[in-house]
Amino acid sequence: MHKTRIAIQGGPVSFHDAAARQLLTGKTIETVNCTTFRSLCSALQQDGIDAAVMAIENTLAGSLLPNYTLLLEHHLHIAAELWLSVDQNLMALPGQSIADICTVVSHPVALAQCSGFLQQHPHLQPREMHDTADSAKMIQEQQLQNTAAIAGKAAAELYGLDILAENMADTTDNHTRFLLLQREQPAVPAAADKAILTFRKPLHTSTLTLLLSLLQKHQVELTLLQTLPSTDNRGSMVAEVEAEHVAQLQEAIAHIKPLVEELQVLGILQKAARPALAITEKETAAIL
Repeated sequence: MHKTRIAIQGGPVSFHDAAARQLLTGKTIETVNCTTFRSLCSALQQDGIDAAVMAIENTLAGSLLPNYTLLLEHHLHIAAELWLSVDQNLMALPGQSIADICTVVSHPVALAQCSGFLQQHPHLQPREMHDTADSAKMIQEQQLQNTAAIAGKAAAELYGLDILAENMADTTDNHTRFLLLQREQPAVPAAADKAILTFRKPLHTSTLTLLLSLLQKHQVELTLLQTLPSTDNRGSMVAEVEAEHVAQLQEAIAHIKPLVEELQVLGILQKAARPALAITEKETAAIL
């Protein structure tokens, strides 16, 4: 049976692993585990890898802007996207309590998502690792006492750890958007209603004003416009746009192209359903 080889950031039962399996439902996949997003992109450039899955946005941490730059550098294309619910839990070797824990290891984004919990327990010292699930694996393999990981429940089950605290993220609406990446440009799906673009940052604000006017004329909604991190004084921008029909997107892109330099279409795809934001009683009280 043919296996689709997918490069992911992290290891088994990581959130990238779960996203890959959802994005490629019905296919037999073999994950190729990478420690960084850069190594993930490099892996996809190898002939033995069919695709890759990369996180690009989190509802708490925001957009992972350096990842758009990596897509440009490695000439990769976006085929699909997925929103995945992220459950962050504190886990450690059996027989320990939160009071016993001194160090908490996890991916920096996961640590940031749980900053409120960590502030409430100042004896917990965070330490960054490349992956959530691999943090749990390290504790199990090295039998680390007084150390806990922040990861999904599946990691606790796989590595035999006890969950000391559930759903630790600062809000219950913790979701991450993942991209399915390919080396070759995929065919545009008939139901495509989203495009992800990059271009050199315009020298004049009037150019952006005209660009927004053209999008509005074609009934295209701008959902993201941000400057990408760069050592270049000018740098590039990323834009995500949505429309009811793919033809509207293609016409708008054709009219925008003469306005900006180095326009690149990273992907024209069908947008993933964005999770509804349910505000808890605790969060409502904070607002009031």
